[in-house]
Amino acid sequence: MKLAHWLSVGVMVSGLVSGSTSANASDITLQLRQRPFGLSSPDRQRLADTTAEIAQARSSDAIRAISTWRSAAEQYRLLNDLEGQQRAYRALSQLYAQQQLPVEAEYALRQTLGFARVRRDFSALVQNYNEIGTVLLGRSSSTEAEKSFSEGLRIATDLGDRAGQGLGWTNLGLAAQRRGQDQVAIERLKTGIAFYQGTSDVVGEAIASNYLGDSYRNLGDAQQSAGAHLNALILARSSGSVGTQDQAMAGLASAYDRAGSTDSARNVLDQRLTLAMSGINTLARVSAFRAMAEFSQRQGDLAATDRYYQKAIAIASSSGLTVEVREMSQKLENLRRGYHLSPLRNGWR
Repeated sequence: MKLAHWLSVGVMVSGLVSGSTSANASDITLQLRQRPFGLSSPDRQRLADTTAEIAQARSSDAIRAISTWRSAAEQYRLLNDLEGQQRAYRALSQLYAQQQLPVEAEYALRQTLGFARVRRDFSALVQNYNEIGTVLLGRSSSTEAEKSFSEGLRIATDLGDRAGQGLGWTNLGLAAQRRGQDQVAIERLKTGIAFYQGTSDVVGEAIASNYLGDSYRNLGDAQQSAGAHLNALILARSSGSVGTQDQAMAGLASAYDRAGSTDSARNVLDQRLTLAMSGINTLARVSAFRAMAEFSQRQGDLAATDRYYQKAIAIASSSGLTVEVREMSQKLENLRRGYHLSPLRNGWR
């Protein structure tokens, strides 16, 4: 398949949510024939660029950033600046994802994909198809997600983009895993890892190794699961990816625990907690304390279980994580009732 195929405005992923992306691409092509008032105005271009800079500076305030990026996107549209619109919608897609707005995120990604096609930005196409697939996968549309991942993989293959092929195979593996087809997932993930190993994308390889460990665990192979997660942890540490390290340690502790290596599991959970406390990610801290509580409960250490749950609840409460607070509070209450213990009896604090 030739790269020219991907420049055809009408070619889209069959069966995806709607045919709107083809329409969007047609709209973009039409924009190229238009010359709205002020198209060549340096002042309008500077205004649009300044608005984008302000939006970028507001990245920590998602609501304001979204509003500002929308304004920038409209200003770039009036200038027929496709690169600017592509950048604005990509930023919007990331902000919508952070705000857990999958429909809006998908729309922004489809806009980004349309601009990338018209601009012949093939690397962006690979990324966009994979990101759209990820959004669809999060909405439990694994079949549709797989179609999008496959499109991205085809383009990456045409480009000879090994990292892009690694990403495509990794995501296809994840889609199979979500459908409960872990043996298929393992083969795809191994293929993705092989492509990543020929690139500098260490984080991508670590992520694929974590997914591989998850599939081995699902199949009951604790030893292979531990090996995959340990490899992911080594790679993540070398790249400095804290989030990937956290996932690797969570998987590795689970694999050790299932294999009966409780001391090793405890050591990894301690390391995970130390890493979480050294960072600023509140959810990672809550997850680390919660994992320690669950591990302590399995070991029959009720006093430690109580302490870890209380710390996790306190952090979640101070950060407004109401769902987590409710879930953990209910678990702790049920645990206390089950053992007929009060918070101050038999070592509970």
